[in-house]
Amino acid sequence: MLAALLSIPWLLAAVGMERFGALTLIWALLGYLAVLDLGLGRSLVQIVAERVGRNGTGGGRGGAAGEGAEGTAGIAGPAIAIMALLGLLTGGVVAGLAGGLADRFLLGSGTPSQEIRDSLMVVAAIVPIALVSAGLRGVLEAHQRFRPINLVRMTVGVLNYLSPLCVLPFSQSLVPVIAAIAVGRLIGMVAYGVLAVRLVPDLVRPARYGRQSLRGLFTMSAWMMLNNLIGPAMLYADRFILLSLVPAALVAFYTTPFEILTRLMVVPGALSMALFPLASSLFRRDPAALPRMLDAAGHLTLAVFLAVQAGVIVGGDRVLELWLGPAFAANSGPILSILTLGVFFNATAYVPYTLIQGVGRVDVTARLQLAELPVYLGVLWFLADRYGATGAAIAWSLRTAADCGLLLVLLPRLAPGTGAVARTIGLRAGAAGLAGLAGLSIGGPFGASVGLLGLAAVGWGVVRRLLGTRSWKRLCGAQRSAARLSAPIGQPRRDMVPDRLVDTV
Repeated sequence: MLAALLSIPWLLAAVGMERFGALTLIWALLGYLAVLDLGLGRSLVQIVAERVGRNGTGGGRGGAAGEGAEGTAGIAGPAIAIMALLGLLTGGVVAGLAGGLADRFLLGSGTPSQEIRDSLMVVAAIVPIALVSAGLRGVLEAHQRFRPINLVRMTVGVLNYLSPLCVLPFSQSLVPVIAAIAVGRLIGMVAYGVLAVRLVPDLVRPARYGRQSLRGLFTMSAWMMLNNLIGPAMLYADRFILLSLVPAALVAFYTTPFEILTRLMVVPGALSMALFPLASSLFRRDPAALPRMLDAAGHLTLAVFLAVQAGVIVGGDRVLELWLGPAFAANSGPILSILTLGVFFNATAYVPYTLIQGVGRVDVTARLQLAELPVYLGVLWFLADRYGATGAAIAWSLRTAADCGLLLVLLPRLAPGTGAVARTIGLRAGAAGLAGLAGLSIGGPFGASVGLLGLAAVGWGVVRRLLGTRSWKRLCGAQRSAARLSAPIGQPRRDMVPDRLVDTV
């Protein structure tokens, strides 16, 4: 996030509002294309992690035949190969459609369409890199190698924003800017590959590949694919619908605060990365662990994003003004406040969403998103057409609030024992949302005071819960237990749970 804060003003000044608006949309397109892996990446994590929990082996060779590193390679190897092929096919489609997609960017006469077309060709080359990286990362996640994963993700995230600055002294074209991002993604793929092969050497030995669990992998991946198609579609549809209604220069007023706020999703993203294999491995062996995981992760997420909401109320407009100038802040300030509410609910929804998928019910999240999609697109188009970027922000935030509530209602039906905790988290999230909405509706210093008082009341309850139950310590214990199951024989087990994750969770 710090890299984004530092780089965006320079990028905006160097390439101009129109090119920067196009760049944010290319970032969105890249984020969407990177999940078109038929759900194999997430399914791979679930199946390998469940095997680790069931057999007590994973990275080593001491388990049942075929259930150690060889068994992991037998599933992961073909899955990663298929993901590479899908990446090449998807990249080819993007390259073939580059001309038509370039024409959809409503840029001024100063930016040639050929520049957008060439930039999309570079995006096409990034897609297979992104999909292979997801498969390799899935192997590491299933074995709970979170520390190296976080290091690689942090490095790639920093390069995503800082590497374009290296080419700006030589060119203000989008093509070398996107190419610099591609180099960062390639570095990440190589790093994941080295780490995964060190953990499972048979990944580079196709003779060890097998078909023993591929049927289950593809059955689950079909539902994962629906999640991967619909979820990002709802995440990025606002930008592309806005693009069809207003020039790209105006879209930047929406996408810039959105990009910064979504950088904060690294917090629930890190929790999700830890919870998914943990829930998969412990669901049948220790189902009582699920309420503890929900309690700890849910309230930690609430605590972080209550603070974010309060920070935006206190100084969001001022920070935008200092960062990007008064004119930009005047247009983006209200959008930032609305999107902050949406990001709060989106972050809260990460935990029940992850637990539902972790217990093997990926079909539930897919069906839910499938039901939400047409309603959301209709509301989004109506509000964006009538109110522009502000309407799009309202539609997106309404959708995340509804999604969060529905997931918290569904979770207890799929994971018995989580009902009381889910209700508590839902009530606190709803109260915080109402406080933020009241502050926005009233406006001015009095509205800010009302919003802050409401958030403080909810925050007091969240902090008391965290300090009173010490639930995050129980979650750490569950992580250590699962880590011991997947530790290779003859190696120390402490390194399975990264210090940073233990300290924060």
